[in-house]
Amino acid sequence: MYNRLATTYAILNLIENVGDMLNRNLFAGPQELRWTTKSTFEQLYYSLGAKYIWGISRQASRLARIIKDRAPGGLAASAARRGVAFALAVEKNRQKIILSHCLLAVAVVSAIDPVIPVVTNQTNDVYYPALNWSDNFDWMLMKELASDNRNVLVSPISLKIVLALLYEGSSGATEREFQNVLQFGSKKEVRDQYHDTLASLQVSERNEYVLNMGTRIFLQTEIQPKQKFASIAKDSFNTDIELMNFSDANSSSHSINSWVEKLTNGRISQLVKPDQLSETIMLIANAVYFKGTWRNQFPKNQSFSGKFYLPFEDNFLTITVPYMTTEAEFYYADAPSYDAKILRMPYRGDRYSMFIILPNSKGGLPSLLKKIHLHTLKNLLYLMDKRVVKVTLPKFKFDYQARLTTTLQKFGLVQMFQNTASFPGIARGNNTLLRMLVVSDVIQKSGIELDEEGSIVYAATEINIGNKIGETDAVFDATHPFLFFIEEQSNGNILFAGKLENPLDEEALPLAPRPSD
Repeated sequence: MYNRLATTYAILNLIENVGDMLNRNLFAGPQELRWTTKSTFEQLYYSLGAKYIWGISRQASRLARIIKDRAPGGLAASAARRGVAFALAVEKNRQKIILSHCLLAVAVVSAIDPVIPVVTNQTNDVYYPALNWSDNFDWMLMKELASDNRNVLVSPISLKIVLALLYEGSSGATEREFQNVLQFGSKKEVRDQYHDTLASLQVSERNEYVLNMGTRIFLQTEIQPKQKFASIAKDSFNTDIELMNFSDANSSSHSINSWVEKLTNGRISQLVKPDQLSETIMLIANAVYFKGTWRNQFPKNQSFSGKFYLPFEDNFLTITVPYMTTEAEFYYADAPSYDAKILRMPYRGDRYSMFIILPNSKGGLPSLLKKIHLHTLKNLLYLMDKRVVKVTLPKFKFDYQARLTTTLQKFGLVQMFQNTASFPGIARGNNTLLRMLVVSDVIQKSGIELDEEGSIVYAATEINIGNKIGETDAVFDATHPFLFFIEEQSNGNILFAGKLENPLDEEALPLAPRPSD
């Protein structure tokens, strides 16, 4: 044991020194960051090997947890965190079809709410952000949609699954745009990536949460899917293809809406209307439904009504909203660079967590949105520590829908919306119809409910948990607008990302007109 500890200390000391230098430069400008990455990486890459370096940085955090009580002066924990910063610094910097011709209803249907689980023994809550956590597209999408003062909820993973299916069937300039905007590698790499992603989104065997995710391609009966595309869609993306006579719009819309309604447990009953299908050739629909219960419960008998502050011009309006509160151990971090604090709230089952990023000031959300970035946020997640936190959150629910066509064009996905779009790998048959395969609309619908439901089962135990774990280390009072996201922990995929501006604003705004309208 002593030899292993000594070896570990040596590794951690190496990471301590390298990581300390990188931490000072991690968020420098692009030129400085490239220099730091290059100089450090070249010194260690050839002597240790790239895989060994990645292994050290990833395992250091785990080793530190095991031996931190034996390490003098908190060396292990400090070095491990800096080791993760080292891994981040050398990480590669990446940053319906509807009406007229075709209908690609990239309609991401989502709902999130609590569920009462079967009571099971829970393991200790340990959180390590995945090394390949999230990507730039997730936060580009969130920042673009969060620019107004309305509640927002998007599902990046759902949208990317549908775009990955389109990428599989694309060629030429259309294919290159997918590669540039979404940082897609080869088609085989993308297939493998999403096969692993979908495999990680497992259903709970102990009824601790519910996760329904499905993708289906509805294809006009006059054309047939290519055998290779159908095989890849099924094997890599868990996607079925269903032939449909879109000229019978009433029957087609009923079939599509029934599929979505079943997958979302009745939360979304109408994805498409008959008049949207009259000239449809293909529709791709993706639906996600997540229903989870908090690991640390919010006792119902501690809920109360209180003020929530809404920024209004140069001042604030106050509204009275229902709050829930609890006190327990959570992963928490102060984030001075964001002028905010971050809280992780795990769901039962140890696979999913909600993160809340709360500005320190009541009117700090616009500034936070400007500052937030994949790499800075990722680094902050690695620096989170488990602390006793008194948490106060508003209960809320709202629906959201957005037309994403203009947003995707703004990001650089332009070709797929034009008559020059090229999707030769998807289908065969009527050449006239195949030439009309062009994306004309991308729509996402979603909904969320957040409250303390189910906590009554555990109220007697959970009410006193604060007294068992020591004094409160931090207070997290979410009494003004904040950001949140829900991740799957093993691969770091963001299922949902959102913004709460007003807990009482439940209705989704009507969809904006299509760009061509």
